[in-house]
Amino acid sequence: MKKNRIIHLFVLAFILFGLFMLSGCDSNQSIIASLSKIVQVKEKSNEQVQKDILATAIIAAVDTSSKNWDEDLQDDGIIAYPELRNISDDAVKFEGIELKVDIEIWTRKIDDDFKEVRDRKIYNSSWTIDSWKYGTFIYDKGIIIPFEEIKAVESDSDYGELYVKIYANDGVYEAKSPRGVRIKPKTELKI
Repeated sequence: MKKNRIIHLFVLAFILFGLFMLSGCDSNQSIIASLSKIVQVKEKSNEQVQKDILATAIIAAVDTSSKNWDEDLQDDGIIAYPELRNISDDAVKFEGIELKVDIEIWTRKIDDDFKEVRDRKIYNSSWTIDSWKYGTFIYDKGIIIPFEEIKAVESDSDYGELYVKIYANDGVYEAKSPRGVRIKPKTELKI
């Protein structure tokens, strides 16, 4: 930011010097006054820059994976990776602005028309993210959801659906995981 300000000031000084040389010494103050009204170097705050970046969001997306975070070999829960995407379907790379994220997990059932639909809500929670890096597994972020917090019962399928709402730009962006999400640990095979 300081580098840009120095460059802008240098350019302004160069323009003023050139006008001074062209116009003679008697009207310098009126030229400077006119230029200061016309040319104003205004830098945006980091917050405004980040809000401008967030304004490019058009959709939300979410991916998930099962994860083991203790000593045993069994997965302990899932990690959700919520993100905002722009018109080019690229991640909206914001930093330092807190966004509220709601996550729900539902069981699935087959309805009378043989379509898979939501059945029971078995997880609901709100989170806050402050970086686009929560939307990708590369940066070891994401939202951790232990299986103990997911209220699945034995008769439920092993998989459900995860839904996310991201609150940004005075709006709500919603997404569903593109594939089912594991809602309980894998059962161990007994020999």
